[in-house]
Amino acid sequence: MNDGIRIKKNKHETLTRIIALLIFLWVFLLSIKLLGEVFKHFFSEQAQNLIANATDDPFVSLFIGILATAIIQSSSSTTSIIVAFVASGSMAYMNAIPMVLGANIGTSVTGIIVAFGQVRNKLEFKRSFSAAIVHDFFNLFSVIIFLPLELYTGILSKSAKYLTDVLVGTSSMTFDSPLDALVKSASQWIELSVAGLFGCVTDGKCHYNGWLLTVMIIISLALLFTSLIYISAIMKKILIGKFEKIIHKFIFNHTITAFLFGLMFTLLVQSSSVTISLIVPLVGAGIFTLEQIFPYAVGANIGTTITGILAALVSGNTNAITIALVHTIFNTFGAILFIPLRFIPIAAAKWFSNKCYQNRMWAVGFTVVLFFIIPILIIFL
Repeated sequence: MNDGIRIKKNKHETLTRIIALLIFLWVFLLSIKLLGEVFKHFFSEQAQNLIANATDDPFVSLFIGILATAIIQSSSSTTSIIVAFVASGSMAYMNAIPMVLGANIGTSVTGIIVAFGQVRNKLEFKRSFSAAIVHDFFNLFSVIIFLPLELYTGILSKSAKYLTDVLVGTSSMTFDSPLDALVKSASQWIELSVAGLFGCVTDGKCHYNGWLLTVMIIISLALLFTSLIYISAIMKKILIGKFEKIIHKFIFNHTITAFLFGLMFTLLVQSSSVTISLIVPLVGAGIFTLEQIFPYAVGANIGTTITGILAALVSGNTNAITIALVHTIFNTFGAILFIPLRFIPIAAAKWFSNKCYQNRMWAVGFTVVLFFIIPILIIFL
């Protein structure tokens, strides 16, 4: 009898935890959506102006891509803007290539923001920050190798042009993320409600000023960090026993399954920021290791390029399709090279996270310097 009561109690506790987890996952997704929308609405014009200033200097274009994506926190959005500029003829095709590679680096800033949710616990922060920046190091090393190769051999552009010839004539299509649909209405309601308090709504649209931006960022980060705390705590309790063994055995214990899971999940949600951000706190909690999630992150990097391809197909412009495919091919070549050589970005991420463990200002410096100070100095000086 006691065993029956205990089993029933355990099932009830598990069900309660799963429901709570789903609620906090929704809050987490809402916070990511809200933060992205806030930055897009306030900084989209600045980002577009940055992108429009593409030059013949590939180094400058690379850092324009980094800065623009760090500002609006979405490589998909940056790539779509670049595709639109190329399609309209206002940007030279070759100038866009380094910018797309820069967008790949800039998008990982969201995962770093998520890692700061565990900053109070030094060990968890060390692990979560390493999970966030392994994405950075993968992208940085890929750029260091493939940008010079592209400039001297045209390996990315030639491959993309070949695929474009194959794809031309493919019917245009669009795809809406189901996860985005879950939080879009709530995000818009919060944004409009807060903007209304500041008198910043005209014709049903928000018009941002400094005060509204500050309040919306505070609300977004409060939702983000609160949800992360509870997600991490609940996942620790759920992933004890058989369920954890199943995930480790069938998904994250094999390179190919982890890679495909990251790829397919990102194809579904159309955001590598979401895909990476979901796994960062789980690494911080000690549920997964850096080695286990690396192929997942690489798969997510490829999956996120689908948005740019769809935008290009809709445009019907062959140069735009080629630019979008450059993004996919770059990430694919990076995966082919660095999945076998994963010890390089993983070792770099572990080394730097150890620095952050000793002094967390290293993490702040890394984020500010890589994503903002260096790009601003190179672009504007």
